[in-house]
Amino acid sequence: MSWLRGVTSAVLSSTARGVFSQRPKLPARMLSNAIWDTIDRTAGTAQKQNPPTPDELWAERSRSATFNPPADPYTGRRVFVNGDLSEAFRRLQTRLRRNRVMQEVSRQRRHEKKGVKRRRLSSERWRRMFANEVRKKVQLVSTIRRRGAY
Repeated sequence: MSWLRGVTSAVLSSTARGVFSQRPKLPARMLSNAIWDTIDRTAGTAQKQNPPTPDELWAERSRSATFNPPADPYTGRRVFVNGDLSEAFRRLQTRLRRNRVMQEVSRQRRHEKKGVKRRRLSSERWRRMFANEVRKKVQLVSTIRRRGAY
């Protein structure tokens, strides 16, 4: 920006803040009226605020976030009864089965060695992936059959 060589930093900073009311005396070839108009129009936007630190961002987002902790240990394992006890029991069993509560209870009856636990988790992972792949293949075959290929 060779046209700014004659302008001191104090003039630029005061221009950016919009402090002075009259333009400084500079040679006409350095700053034209169009440039001065641009500087005056953008005077408030020239100052950049420091970006917030990660700690400040974390504190601000933590204040605005609404995390409701569980009310008690039975949250998610409770079903309200609306007159039909068998229906409520069936909903409770479904919820417990989905959350694998009974498996966890039976697993915690005895200590599980670290190696046994690692093998069990690996096996469960493998079974989940295998079931997912089989499900995808079945969907693919059914899509092909719907198109009339077989």
